Amino acid sequence: MDTYSLHLYIQLFAKKMQTSDQFIDQITDPNHQFYGAARDIAREILSKTENWKWLSERIDDFAVIVEQDVAKKVQKWKMRAILANGKMPLCDPMSTIKWLFERMINEYKNLFDPKRKNYLDIQKADIILKNQGGV
Repeated sequence: MDTYSLHLYIQLFAKKMQTSDQFIDQITDPNHQFYGAARDIAREILSKTENWKWLSERIDDFAVIVEQDVAKKVQKWKMRAILANGKMPLCDPMSTIKWLFERMINEYKNLFDPKRKNYLDIQKADIILKNQGGV
């Protein structure tokens, strides 16, 4: 799942942060630069997988939903990591940032997983948009 842009963005964000805590606290704002970088990385990674190529081409259509959701969840993930029952690494900013970027990609995919609570049926949504004069 690693790409050049993933490594580049990790380096850039880690250079600005002293601790993982500091970074997590900043990305509770869904307008943080992290989310724009996450879109770029997701677009690049998803485009390499045949099943998700369509999503890579439509990231911007769904990004706001995912970004707002992650901005709400990130403190919960941090608390779970502190309590040692979560998966987010807090040992160093680079590990935390990498995990968060990978988590963002999974969050995009999860939007279209019928087993998830906030599942979006893309075919139904496209039909509705088409009928309303969109898409």
